[in-house]
Amino acid sequence: MKQWKTMCVLAIAVFMAGEARGASINLAALMPAEGRFQTVLDEIRDQAGPGYHIEIIDISKNPSVKTVADRCSSNHVAGLILMDTKAIKEAIEMEKFDGGLKTLPKFVFMTLQAKLTAAALSNAAGITFEVPLYTLVTNFRIISQKDIYKIGIFYRKSFEHSIEESKKLLEKEKIAVSSLCIDCDQNKKTSIDNVLSLMNGSWERMVATDKVDAFVIPADNLIVNPKSLAEFWIGTIKNKHIPVIATIDLLASEKFGAAIFTADPDLTQLGNQAASQIVEHYENNNSMDKIGFEPTISIKSTLNTHVAEEIGWKLKSEKLGRISTIIK
Repeated sequence: MKQWKTMCVLAIAVFMAGEARGASINLAALMPAEGRFQTVLDEIRDQAGPGYHIEIIDISKNPSVKTVADRCSSNHVAGLILMDTKAIKEAIEMEKFDGGLKTLPKFVFMTLQAKLTAAALSNAAGITFEVPLYTLVTNFRIISQKDIYKIGIFYRKSFEHSIEESKKLLEKEKIAVSSLCIDCDQNKKTSIDNVLSLMNGSWERMVATDKVDAFVIPADNLIVNPKSLAEFWIGTIKNKHIPVIATIDLLASEKFGAAIFTADPDLTQLGNQAASQIVEHYENNNSMDKIGFEPTISIKSTLNTHVAEEIGWKLKSEKLGRISTIIK
C-alpha cells in the first residue's frame, strides 16, 4: 500500500509535468471488453481527442484488486472510467485497499442506478444509464393517437426517489403515475415468484380503479424475466390489449414482441456525453461534485407496429419519422 501511495504521488508529479509539455492524460477503463461497452469507449476516445490515453482493464476476467492497482500505478493513471456494476465494486475495493485512491476521479457510465451503485465511491461523477420515465412516456404519447393520462409501473424501493421525481415531471404533462413497490413488504421474501404473484394480484385494480392506460417495464430482473415475460407481460397484459412500453429495446424485438415501444440510451451519444464530463474535469477544472450524475441526454427508440396492430393501438403515422427503428 505504501508503494501505491508513493507511486500515486509520482503519478501526480508526472501528470502535472505532462500538462506543462502537453503529454497525454492517462486513464484506465475498468469494463467488460466487448460490444456496447466498447462502442461507448470508442466514442469517448474520439471526442476527448489524442490528449487522453485510455487503457482497458477487462473486468470480466476478475482481476485482483492488487493487479488493477499495480496496473494503474505503473501507467500513472489520473482517473478511472468505470463501466458496469462489477467495475464499481472493484473500485470500491481498491479504495479500501489504499485510501489514497479516494482522491482519484472516477467516471461512472453504463450502469443501472449509477448514483446509488456508486454511493460508496469517493470523488465520483457520471451519467445515469436509465432512460428517464418522463422521456419514455412522453415520447410514446407523441406517436399515439389515443392520449395517455395514467401509466402503471412496478418498482423496487431503491427506485422510489426516481419514481417520485418522475411523478412530479409527468404531472406537469397531465400524466399521472400508478406505482406499486415490489419489495416494500418486509414480511414477504422478494423473489421472482412473489413479485409475479403481486403483479398478477394488482394489475386489474390498477386498470379498473386507477384507470391505467399503459404499463411500463423498467430494467429490473425481478420485474421482467423469462417467467414474468411469458406469464404476465405477454400472457396477461398484452392479451388484454394493454400497451406496454419499456426501457429495454429487446422487448420490442420480433423475438419477444412484448412491448409496443421502447427507448434506451444511444450509445454513441452516451460516449459523446461521457467525453464531455471528462474534458470538463481535466481541462475546465470542474470538480467531480459540480459535474455530478447527469441524466442520459440522447435516446434511440424502437416501435413494433405488429404489436400495435395486435392490441389495436392506433399510431400517428406523421410522427413515426422520429422513431429510430420500426419493426413491421
